[in-house]
Amino acid sequence: MAMNFDTRYSDVSSGDELRLSDYLAAVLGNWKLVTVVMLAVIALGAAYAFLAPPTYRADALIQTEESNAGGNNNNNANANAVQTVSQMFDAKSTTAAQIELLRSRLVVEDAVRRMHLDIIATPRYFPFVGGLVASAFAAFDKPIPAGYMSRFAWGSEQIQVPLFDTPKEQYEKTFTLVAGENGTYVLNDPNGIAILTGKVGQEVSGTSSIGPVKLKVEKLVGAPGSQFELQRFSTLGTIDALQKRLTVTETALQSGIISVSLEGGDSKQAAAIVNSIARRFTQQDIEKRSLEAERTLAFLDQQLPELRKQLDAAEQRYNTFRNRQGTVDLSEESRLLLQQIVDNKTKLSDLQQQRAELSLRFTANHPSVQALDAQIASLAGAQTRLGKSVSVLPDTEQTALRLLRDVRVNTELYTNLLNSAQQLRIAKAGQTGNVRVVDFAEAADDPVRPKRLIVILISAGVGLVLGILVAFVRKALYGGVERPEDIERQLGVRVFAIVPRSNTQLRLQRKVGQRTEGLHVLAAQAPEDAAVEGIRGLRTSLQLQLEDARNNVVMLTGSRPEAGKSFLSVNLATLVASTRKRVLLIDGDMRRGDIHSHFGVRHSPGLSDVLMGADVSSAILRDVLPGVDLITKGSLPSHPSELLMSDRLGEVLDELKHLYDLVIVDTPPVLAVTDATVIGKHAGTSLLVVRHGKNQVQEIGETMKRLHHGGVNMKGVLLTDVPQSKMLMGSTYAGYYGYESISE
Repeated sequence: MAMNFDTRYSDVSSGDELRLSDYLAAVLGNWKLVTVVMLAVIALGAAYAFLAPPTYRADALIQTEESNAGGNNNNNANANAVQTVSQMFDAKSTTAAQIELLRSRLVVEDAVRRMHLDIIATPRYFPFVGGLVASAFAAFDKPIPAGYMSRFAWGSEQIQVPLFDTPKEQYEKTFTLVAGENGTYVLNDPNGIAILTGKVGQEVSGTSSIGPVKLKVEKLVGAPGSQFELQRFSTLGTIDALQKRLTVTETALQSGIISVSLEGGDSKQAAAIVNSIARRFTQQDIEKRSLEAERTLAFLDQQLPELRKQLDAAEQRYNTFRNRQGTVDLSEESRLLLQQIVDNKTKLSDLQQQRAELSLRFTANHPSVQALDAQIASLAGAQTRLGKSVSVLPDTEQTALRLLRDVRVNTELYTNLLNSAQQLRIAKAGQTGNVRVVDFAEAADDPVRPKRLIVILISAGVGLVLGILVAFVRKALYGGVERPEDIERQLGVRVFAIVPRSNTQLRLQRKVGQRTEGLHVLAAQAPEDAAVEGIRGLRTSLQLQLEDARNNVVMLTGSRPEAGKSFLSVNLATLVASTRKRVLLIDGDMRRGDIHSHFGVRHSPGLSDVLMGADVSSAILRDVLPGVDLITKGSLPSHPSELLMSDRLGEVLDELKHLYDLVIVDTPPVLAVTDATVIGKHAGTSLLVVRHGKNQVQEIGETMKRLHHGGVNMKGVLLTDVPQSKMLMGSTYAGYYGYESISE
């Protein structure tokens, strides 16, 4: 039997399923904690929203267009066909290539050097709040004097530094520039040593501990004594950093519209950087196309004299033939054949010219070059077939046909080449490029981060969730039992009664703690209080229990202090006495008992004095309330447990139980000392007081196990300090509240 009892109270756990009401109760019961956590998170969020430096975004839109691969605008159909083939084989700059070009060092470096982004020059602000204060007073035309704090920037301080050269070893080190009178300044190295003096607009030099330093300040706005921080960074490192910050994307697939955006703490600077990159990108495109046109024009200028010589020679040969042979009348078939030969030869020469131009830019394996080679081979085959057709003609007609062909072909080639050169000169003079800026970046008025309202709202949500989680964790780690059915199901012991929380009792308890004189008993001060009503239910249940008890001694104990056992003992004695019964209330806690404070009486002599040999009658305080006698704790003994274990305790209780209808003994907590176990052996009824939400099931089980090992049989549990809101939650508490009797 003992084995089963130990097992029952050793295996209790709080792992039973929780209901929605339990979670709600955990939140409502810890609403102050939830509120504090939520407000703390909101405060942190608000601090970030208002103190974090703002981040602005600058955006620009760039449109890309197709480019001509061949670099000329020949009007003949064959040239257009060649250009189409070239474009099909990636002769145009794709959007992906343009995006990579926008990110390239070629484009970004120009912005870094033009805007001196490898030099950081800023006013020195007071830590944490200085930047916020300065932004609030930035509209003032003149710096705000700040007395001994004047070395910090508090308003409209500004500085522009286009030149700041230091040894590489001092890159990223902070130099300090101190403003003086009339635009003068002093520059201190990172060690605080002055290395040069200068004036706005002048380039000056100095020497640091490592090497020479050059500086030019273009603009300086600040009261004398104001300090500015200067840093020099590696140009290559600055370019890399800017490339990482730069966001370049196509707005829509195959749209040809590219978005360039950059985020930074200075909206004007961010917009200026984006615009500088956009301008450099369009400029390099124009430069690239001008260079291509120039190379093609040079090639054409080189070919024109040679073609002119060939044309003159062909005309000379044809004229000589005519002078010798006279006019040769070609047949209709020969004229058609001549036209085919001329057209084919002209196309072949055009293609060969196109290939020569492309060979300046691409290798023989490039798709555009290979496409031209295929067409050239096809036309060469056709030319061979036409040559065979000519061979069947009479010799004189063959010669006339060949010479006339050379004249016409060379004339066509020379004319086309001359037109191409003229068109290239015109195009080169008015070159606009294939990219243009659709929208330049503008300095943003509103930052993209932080969005103050959104940050605060998110902080409120996160704070609420975190507060609820903290409440759940607190309940899981420190929360006590709240539902009577948990005690009954896990411990197998009945809950005798539930006593609601009383605000009146809280006020009375403060008076007891302050040792205020007078009567501080709830049942006497507020007999209609809900807590008193709950104790009346306990009185009824106890009367039935006493019918089967071996004596009329009732012990009330708890697991740990502040369970409410003294409150129950005092008020139960008062209510039982109101039924015209004589009740003796004994304060069995000889260490920290305070029942005497409820009645405003002295604590000695009392129980300890009786156990040490004093007469019982001398320790009894008669009629502290009608029908209620009291034995206080007495003088503080050196060994309370040894006194209780003496035979004197049994003798005293045996004597008193015959003099009263009910003897109530209030004992110390079981888990603190063994006094309750000793006293419980003499009691016919022992009740355990559990405070709502404070005592865990495990500690209640441990308490009952210790009492059982000491020979004390607990009859039931009293659940105290139940919030009024819980009493309205229906069946959970209704069956325990009021005057319901206990069925055996």
